[in-house]
Amino acid sequence: MQKTITYILLYATLNVSGAAIIKLQLKEVKLASWQEWLNFMFNLPFVIAASFIVLSALALFKALSSSQFSFVIPIATGINFLLTIAVGYFVFQDRLSIISYVGFLLIIIGVLILSINNQAHA
Repeated sequence: MQKTITYILLYATLNVSGAAIIKLQLKEVKLASWQEWLNFMFNLPFVIAASFIVLSALALFKALSSSQFSFVIPIATGINFLLTIAVGYFVFQDRLSIISYVGFLLIIIGVLILSINNQAHA
């Protein structure tokens, strides 16, 4: 199970990092024409970000191959969501509401319950 969690964390970290790099690059571009799209898609930061996202998918596939689907997907989705919110808040200064904090708490509780349940059936 430790390897599965490691792959899930790798998935979420690479996925959110790739998306954040792309978002940072989009601050400077409007993507109004095909030329702008092509220039954007072939610049080095985008290629690196896309590589991170592809590697994140490979890490998720490895996690899926090593544990139950009903464990991997909810945990991976929860961790990915939490990292996305953290990066949004700290890197992009996204503002959070009380509902967001309640959602965080519910996700963390859900991840813990799923983890405990998976250990009980292992």
